[in-house]
Formats: sequence, structure tokens, C-alpha cells
Amino acid sequence: MKWNLSACCLNLSLAILIVPFLHSEVCLSQDAKPTVKPETPSAETLEKRKEALAHAQQGQALLKQKDWKGAITEFEKSVELQPENSMLHYLLSVAYLEGSQASKSWIEIRKAVQLDTENKRAAQDFYKFWSFFDRKGILNVGTPEVEVLKFLGKPDSQRENKGETQLIYGFMWLNFRNASLYAVIDTRGLSAKYMSAIKSMKFHLGAPWREGYRMMNSTSALTEFVLPEETVQKYQQLFSTQRLFKLGEQLSAREMMNRMKTLVEKSYELEEWNVIEDGENDILYEWRVAKSDKTPAQHEINRMVRGGRDLHRLGYVTRKLPLKAADREQWINKLKAAELILAHPETAKLTVAQKQELVDQLKLKSREIIEKQLQYIREGDVASMQPYFTERVRKLITKESLNQAKAQAESATPEELVHDIEIQEIDGTLQAKIKMKNGRTLTTLIPVNGKWEADTIWFE
Repeated sequence: MKWNLSACCLNLSLAILIVPFLHSEVCLSQDAKPTVKPETPSAETLEKRKEALAHAQQGQALLKQKDWKGAITEFEKSVELQPENSMLHYLLSVAYLEGSQASKSWIEIRKAVQLDTENKRAAQDFYKFWSFFDRKGILNVGTPEVEVLKFLGKPDSQRENKGETQLIYGFMWLNFRNASLYAVIDTRGLSAKYMSAIKSMKFHLGAPWREGYRMMNSTSALTEFVLPEETVQKYQQLFSTQRLFKLGEQLSAREMMNRMKTLVEKSYELEEWNVIEDGENDILYEWRVAKSDKTPAQHEINRMVRGGRDLHRLGYVTRKLPLKAADREQWINKLKAAELILAHPETAKLTVAQKQELVDQLKLKSREIIEKQLQYIREGDVASMQPYFTERVRKLITKESLNQAKAQAESATPEELVHDIEIQEIDGTLQAKIKMKNGRTLTTLIPVNGKWEADTIWFE
């Protein structure tokens, strides 16, 4: 590993602890269900525990004396005797770091949190390491896998699935696509139920914005977008989308906004808080904060939408102040244009109301797309036309095929071509047939990687 840390740069507190955790005692509360009584430890096991305790206590005494080398030796012996003890790995991590062996400290702190996710001291210091990596930009979207490995070292485990790689460090998962970092996942307390969205906010940023950071933990899923020459660590403008798990069942959008206002007032010098468009379940607001010792002045425009189970937030932040009136209006309109839609309609078991909602969304969007495609046909623009179709038929879209369809494109209208949508379920996956005004099928839309693509060439 080619990074060099010191105890001071991570600000880890020295752990001077008593270690009764080496003695395993069982305690049942009155509400606890009876469990099978564990087997009585053997004499050999009890002797190892006693010896491990003695080494750990000696290690702590040496830590007080700042004898890092001696403390490391004692904690290494205790870990060898009790390798499944989270606190011993934590103490060894502290000793390594104080002894300027940050790479070894990083390995031990990961073992500590893996063995016991409730080890709060270990979790706190693990996060300090993680924050260091974050500040260095190693956890940004797009970081090559080889760079992550060079900086973080060999992972605790690794998984491969359908061309994607997952590197696991402690309780953190790093997901890679095409050998580039795609998302960071904090698995502590994260329920698989909430990893998959029911609804999401559909919005359009367009070039030159790019994904800068993706993070999911037990409370939310966050994606942050930055401009090409900026990062989430150092930016002048940033756009974010966030899904707040379960809060839609507990709070209105307005109530959540008020909670956020309270937090902002506690953390910043608030200069302005303005509700642009009020609503119980859909609210648009902005706020400005003054420059402080820790943060620059900034202006933020947010939209909060209640989506049933979850709350959804979209936000634009700028540090280029003052925000021009025309730019402010542009971002307000972008946020207002975002739509709350079903996140995975292709696999969802839709109610009658949800199916009608999907039909309405697809009809509106299909007419917009067909209008664009008619223009591409008239211009002979193959490159712009192809992405709307599945890989299976994309190669059939050529200059010749578009030339042949020009006459049709001159007289056709989106309303005639997209008269109705028929939702079907084929092998557990939804498909959408686009019906023309004359009752014939124009094309069939199928879901591909989160978007709908036409599976037939409709203009032949």
C-alpha cells in the first residue's frame, strides 16, 4: 500500500480500556426467548482466555507508557490466542497506528468491525480511515479498480457477478462496473427491502454533468453529480438526488423540509430560507448560508417529494455567488420538471391504478420520442436514432432505411402513431405495445437496463 498515515492525521483517540469482554457471560432479559445453553468451555479454552487477557492488559499498560512496539507485541499475542475477539483486533489496530504502521492498523480495524458490527469504538475509527479515503477522492464514481486496490490494499473478500465486481472492506462494499467504481454501500443495518426503490425521481441534467459519487446506507441512497473539471470534494456547483428510506410513511414533504431547516440553522449561519412553491407532499424551497471557518458560502435550491414509502429530494448547490436570476429560474424549472415515477415497472406487480399511471407516462413520453425520431428520419441521423432501439434491431437502422421512411415521416404525427399503450406481462417481465390510431401495433417496448427500448423497426 502506498499511502502513509499518522495517528494525528486520522485523529484517532488512544484506547485505554479495561477488557472484561474476554470473559463470555450469558445474560437473558425477561423478554428474551430461551436459547440453547452454550457448551461449557474446555479447560484449554479457559486457559487461552486468561492468557489473552493478561497480554491485553499488559498491552494497555504499555500504551499508557507510549511504548508502541511493546504494546503491539502484547496485543499480537492476545489476538493469536483469541482471533475471534473484536476488541482485541481493535486494540491492536490502535497500537499499530500509534506505532506509525497505518497499513496494518487498517487491516486490524476491518477485522474488528467484521467480527462485531456493534463494536462502536472500532466502527468510529473505521469511519475515520474511510473519511480519509473519501477526502482523497478514492471513493468517487469512476475511480479505476486498480487505483482503489493500490490505495486500500487487498479486500477482505471479493465477488463477481455478471461482469460486475464487488470489493468488501469491513462493512463497506465497493461496486465496480467495467473496472470502474460505481457505488459505495455501507451495509450496517441496511435492509435488502429498501435497497430497491419503489418510486424514483426522473429528471434530466444533460451534458456536461456526470456522476461524482453514489452512496447507500441504512437510511438513504444518495447520488451526487458534478461538472467535468470538479469533484464532490472540491466543487463550485453540485446536483444531488436522494431517497430517504421509510420517511414517506412517517412525514410529509413539508415536515421533512422543516426538519432540514432546523439542522441547517444548527450547523450554518443561515441568511435566507424561502419556500418557492408550497405543498404538503411536494415542496420547492431554497436557502443561503454565509461563509464559515469550515464551509464556504452557498445557495441551495431543493425539491422534496413524498413517494409513499420513501421521501425523495433533488437539490442544486452553487458556491458561485450571487446566483444570477436567470440561472436561478433555470434550476427552479429543472426541479419542477422532474417526475415521480415507478422505479422498476418492468418487474413490478402493478395494481390497476399503477398500470394506468404507467400507461399515461409511456404514452406521453412515447409521443415526445416519436416526434424526435420523425425529425431524425427527415435528417437521416442514424446515430441519434439507434439508441432508442434494442441491440437486436439497432443494426437495421441505416441511411438507406431512413431515406425510405422520409415520405412517411413527412405526413405522420405522434398522436396518430401513439394512440394507446397496452401493458403485457411476458415471462414475469412487463412489455408495452404501442397501438396506432388505426388499431395496429406500431412497436413493442421492452425494458433494458432501466429504460424502455423499441424491439421492432416501426418506420419500415
